Amino acid sequence: MPLFGVILSLYFLVITPLTNSLIRINENHADAFGLEAAQEPDGFASIAMKLSEYRKIEPTALEEIVFFDHPSGKTRVTMAMEWKADHLEE
Repeated sequence: MPLFGVILSLYFLVITPLTNSLIRINENHADAFGLEAAQEPDGFASIAMKLSEYRKIEPTALEEIVFFDHPSGKTRVTMAMEWKADHLEE
């Protein structure tokens, strides 16, 4: 394997978890915005559960850092239920 290929592989090995974390943070903000806009936490949680058919619902911390570029299903369901609890009086 040429040296350039090794360097490129190492670069992506290091940068992928970093970019995944940045994307996950942005997606988390987008989810919060969506909850505020739609005000349908049950529907949001339901969709997050449906995503678990092809994605692990509760990854370990290491799995989430390395492989997930979106919040986990557990994180999304928890966010929706916390939003619902905070807005019960409205």
